[in-house]
Amino acid sequence: MSAEPTDQPQPSEPHIRVLKGQPTDAELAALIAVLGSVGSPPPPPAPEPTRWGLPVDKLRYPVFSWQKITLQEMIHMRQ
Repeated sequence: MSAEPTDQPQPSEPHIRVLKGQPTDAELAALIAVLGSVGSPPPPPAPEPTRWGLPVDKLRYPVFSWQKITLQEMIHMRQ
């Protein structure tokens, strides 16, 4: 327990090594950009458009009318 924590970061081992040849900095940058983009997660799906405030909802029928629900449902289903 005599090990003291050090504030200096420890150097890590590189993840990619060049085994053969002498690539330029631009070639290495292009390779790292391609490899970095391969592992990225897919973009999140677009949010579903809200149905709040559609002009169709302004159509009013009496409470006792059978058309109150059916007409609005039919119009919403068409869109």
